[in-house]
Amino acid sequence: MKKPIPIIFDTDIGSDIDDNWALVMALKSPEIDIRLVTTNEYDTVYKTKLVCKTLEIAGRTDIPVGIGAVGTESYNHEAKWVEDYDLSSYPDVRENAADAIIDCIMNSDEMITVLAIGSFKNLAEAYEKEPRITKKSRVVAIAGNVYNNAFPGWHPGLNSEWNIRCDLDAWRRGVEKTDWDVLLVPLDVSGNIILDTPYFEKIREYGKTDPLVGAMVECTDIWMEDVPWNYYGPTSPLFDTVGVYCVFARENIRFERLPIYTNDESLTLIDPVRGKEMEVAAQWIDKEKFYKFLTARLCDEI
Repeated sequence: MKKPIPIIFDTDIGSDIDDNWALVMALKSPEIDIRLVTTNEYDTVYKTKLVCKTLEIAGRTDIPVGIGAVGTESYNHEAKWVEDYDLSSYPDVRENAADAIIDCIMNSDEMITVLAIGSFKNLAEAYEKEPRITKKSRVVAIAGNVYNNAFPGWHPGLNSEWNIRCDLDAWRRGVEKTDWDVLLVPLDVSGNIILDTPYFEKIREYGKTDPLVGAMVECTDIWMEDVPWNYYGPTSPLFDTVGVYCVFARENIRFERLPIYTNDESLTLIDPVRGKEMEVAAQWIDKEKFYKFLTARLCDEI
């Protein structure tokens, strides 16, 4: 087996539930070595509590956690799960996520992959403080909507994506206008990732004996009640799990090298003149194969 890929997991966990699933997936993936988790957007203290409690359950308190840049609103759908959690009990919480990102990258002898599955505030701040980090790291970003075919039949075709739209300036300063090597994971492949009921029920059943998966399912149930989502049946969209997958997997997605430009409406366009060249996860080869992989990975079958 290849040596695990060292990553920084930069997340807006606590707004949508897919970040919880992505974090647990990453913790259960032997292909990945999480060196740092950072939180971003909205109430980042609440988000940091979610991360730290999850890492404690996973037995991974060796992973430092950085508190990131706050946003203007707050969606604390899982607050019930951490209402009694004491953040000071976690052994390594960094007060500034951007500084933690810089330290992790610059002190590493290996190339670091920054898995960015939220807004790009932390990346923008880190890059502006220390632009040399782009020489020792690359970015895998859940962002954009290139071919606009993420949600056929019920979602507008030409549509912006939230991680960019919530802070377009941070995306431009932190990714698009930098010299970072970028793997873009747009809605074309991350959208409409929904586990049907049999898959979800298998994971739910496994969570009865696996504390980490059990915590993920508990958070999912709390989130579903608070949103509210249809509590019984399939999952909600699990966008960010595809970002974890793209850190190490190549065989089940068609990738393209494209010049990506984001306009003032936050639309990601293919533009040979103004675009930044990125590797783009463009299309699934077999999406059902991913569903089976995700379920098996969470249930420790692979």
